[in-house]
Amino acid sequence: MSGSAFQNTRDLIAFLWRESDLKRSPAAFFVIAASGSRIAMIYAINETAARGGPDLWMFLFLIGSVAAMLATSHWARMSGHVLVQKLTIKMRRKINRDLLAADVTFFQNRDQGSVFAASKEHIHEVAATALRLIDMAQAVLLLVFGLIYMALQSWPSMLATLIALAVGMLAFLITEIPARRAVAANHQANIAYHDKVNDLLRGYKELRLRRTRRDDLATRVDAVVEESRCRRIESERYFSYGQIGASGALATLLVAIVVLLPLTGGADPVTILQIVTLVLFSFGPIEAMVSDLPGFVRAAVAMRMIREVEADLIRNHEAAPAPDANDNRPAFTSLELRGVSVRLSRQTQAAGSRARDSFTLGPIDLTLYPGQSVFITGGNGMGKSTLLQLLTGLRYPDSGQILIDGAPVTRDTISAYRGVFSAVFSEFYLFRHLYGLTPEERSRLQANIEDLGLAEGVSIIDDHFASLSLSTGQMRRLALAIALAEKRPILVLDEFAADQDPTRRSYFYDTLVPRLARAGHCVVAVTHDEHCFDKCDRLIRMEDGKIISDTVLTPTTGQRAAMQAADDSPV
Repeated sequence: MSGSAFQNTRDLIAFLWRESDLKRSPAAFFVIAASGSRIAMIYAINETAARGGPDLWMFLFLIGSVAAMLATSHWARMSGHVLVQKLTIKMRRKINRDLLAADVTFFQNRDQGSVFAASKEHIHEVAATALRLIDMAQAVLLLVFGLIYMALQSWPSMLATLIALAVGMLAFLITEIPARRAVAANHQANIAYHDKVNDLLRGYKELRLRRTRRDDLATRVDAVVEESRCRRIESERYFSYGQIGASGALATLLVAIVVLLPLTGGADPVTILQIVTLVLFSFGPIEAMVSDLPGFVRAAVAMRMIREVEADLIRNHEAAPAPDANDNRPAFTSLELRGVSVRLSRQTQAAGSRARDSFTLGPIDLTLYPGQSVFITGGNGMGKSTLLQLLTGLRYPDSGQILIDGAPVTRDTISAYRGVFSAVFSEFYLFRHLYGLTPEERSRLQANIEDLGLAEGVSIIDDHFASLSLSTGQMRRLALAIALAEKRPILVLDEFAADQDPTRRSYFYDTLVPRLARAGHCVVAVTHDEHCFDKCDRLIRMEDGKIISDTVLTPTTGQRAAMQAADDSPV
């Protein structure tokens, strides 16, 4: 076993011991009792055979040891299953909390396949090893008790058993390194498979519009499935070699006991029969222990991949909000971006070479006030969506400051700062369940559904939508209905009108936006509708990640006060 492989396995066992509550579980007691009762059963069988039949007390002892072995073995395994389920829930809760606490950078840079595999298959693989650890502990204890018993009967047999075990372990260790590599390759193929299935589910319409695209995806799915199959078979082949070596060593031990031990004159026939009985009864648990070793290898590889995802989550972890932080900030007087900038980069790999794409937004200076409508326009790739991410606190600036009501927004307060925003992004996601909405917000949502012309296609049953079989424009209006129901001070909309028919688009520009501004909300909307630029209070144009113009068409009360203060200040 290589140094890194040994380290991974050691870390896995330490993790299981620490996180699965093995120390406080009754499983340890049952394991010891099951191993001891099995040795007691073997002793009772050997003594009964040596005496030519049982007496009453030996018969009762034999029956009692058999019953104890069966009961404690069952309780040990059930205790193990309870530990597995507890550990699975614990690990899933942790990774889910980490995902919910991660910033936007993690989700933009991490492929979904690795996250899905870590939160499902890899966690199951690691948690299931707690049961393997219990089975292995039972086999090891049985082996220790058996060796002590065997040493009392014939020390050459005990020595031969140790040699056979050493040979078996050596056979496994020789095959473990290539098997581990095959297991890792199989995990990577499974991650690629998850990504392809995600392409299939998310792009089903585009796939049906072009046969060659559909055929290409099918070919790639077949390729990763075949790769997973080959790597799985390869790993099992190496594991089988190791298990055959271990079983062969034990079989050789039996032959040596019945053939060679009589030649040494070190044991009489009764003793040899007792040793053979001991080995045969120990054979099953020892083989089970050897069979469990591949599971430890798979779990160690899965644990390493979980650690990689968790390390990425930690690097992109944002501070938890204060316990008394309000998720919904009722109002604000001013919001300022002061010299903020952010550099976006993502490492790509193609044809064996690595490259890094980058884009810099800023520096940006921008101040928003309640009761104004702000339109942002510019060509594709000019930084509009990234500016919205900075504005809403989804991304923390690399330099510069965000201030709300004059107070700087820090990494510790950015979660509470987001409570000032509701948003419908260009790539929005519509939850079927009404997560987190209060009864008042649900009541407003129902009114918004009717106001936005969705009453015929959308209905709410308990805490979820009955159906989301809607057009793209209807889905976006429903997302807007939810955002409006939250009734937060700033509403951010990214290309909302792009999917709407002329009537809905006119309603948005001529009725909804002015109404929200009059009610004191600040509406920030990204739009390319040039014919509607005169319908906002303020028009911002962007180019190459910078604001090239900021035209105030209708000053708000807050802006007038700010401009008056600037005029009155001494020069």
